[in-house]
Amino acid sequence: MEIPPYKGKPTLYLDQNILDLFVKSKLIDFRKVITDSYQIIYSDETLNEIKRSVGYESLFLDVLCSLNAFHIQIKVEQPNFVITNQALISNSNPYEEFEAYNSNTSDSEALIKSSLQSSFKFSGGLKGLSLSDIHENQISIFNEYLDSHVDLLDSLPLELREEFISNASAMKEQYRDILKTTEITLKENIIDERNWNGLKNYRDAVGIGPKELNNIDGPDVLEKIWQLYKSKPPYSDMNLDIHDFFFIKNNFIFPDLPLHNHQKVTAIYRMLDTIGYYPDSNINKERRFIASMSDNSHAAMASFCDHLMSRDMNFIKKVSAAYEFLRIPTIIYHL
Repeated sequence: MEIPPYKGKPTLYLDQNILDLFVKSKLIDFRKVITDSYQIIYSDETLNEIKRSVGYESLFLDVLCSLNAFHIQIKVEQPNFVITNQALISNSNPYEEFEAYNSNTSDSEALIKSSLQSSFKFSGGLKGLSLSDIHENQISIFNEYLDSHVDLLDSLPLELREEFISNASAMKEQYRDILKTTEITLKENIIDERNWNGLKNYRDAVGIGPKELNNIDGPDVLEKIWQLYKSKPPYSDMNLDIHDFFFIKNNFIFPDLPLHNHQKVTAIYRMLDTIGYYPDSNINKERRFIASMSDNSHAAMASFCDHLMSRDMNFIKKVSAAYEFLRIPTIIYHL
């Protein structure tokens, strides 16, 4: 189908903490101001956060309905599910979008959560667990996920069913090999893996952290940060540039595909958190770690919109730095 370009009011993406305000107070005047001037936008990450607000789901969904909010998602090209640099917005019922989101993610929820365990461990979480413990859990959940889909293929011809089973078996071996290689590499540089805090170790080793970074003002925030690091080991001994440092030079997962701006926002935001530029607090605790991952997703999705509004200054500082470097014209409001 030919999808027409959006021609409505300027789009405004609301961070979750803005929706919290509407849940706690009706804010009738403020609601009228923003709905008269803007088209309110929310994403799957908004729905993900609503799903985690057990017992309050309907309150958040009612807010989205009252704001006449539109849903946004990345455009994916068929049949190979290739991620593009475009987004689609739709005027659909938030309750229906929430139901569809839950339906689409219900069987992969455990897999997604397990895939984040390595990052959580690096952030100082999962104290007492070894890398081997974590990887074995990830392998078990990955295998269970693949096995659970075999029964869904009963209606397919036997040849296709056997091909899937064969490919699934190969994927299991590849996944185990990748985790084992990662584990061996990490253990070469970790003294106490059960109490490892990769974030702290990294910042201590480089000698730069929030104290130094949070004094950096714009413009050209990322360039100023890179100037601090390029002369520090190990970066001084490596042939890197600013794009290497922020992991935005290449698409590491799919080398043959381009790295789009929304993906670059994700990489930059994560690196800024890692080095300690207005970092998210207490991410060694699971609830705060998950919230940090959500903030990253919101930053990427808001890059498609004309405006972004948030109450979180640390979030705004990181998003502003990323958008500035990538020349994303989204205007950011701190409420």
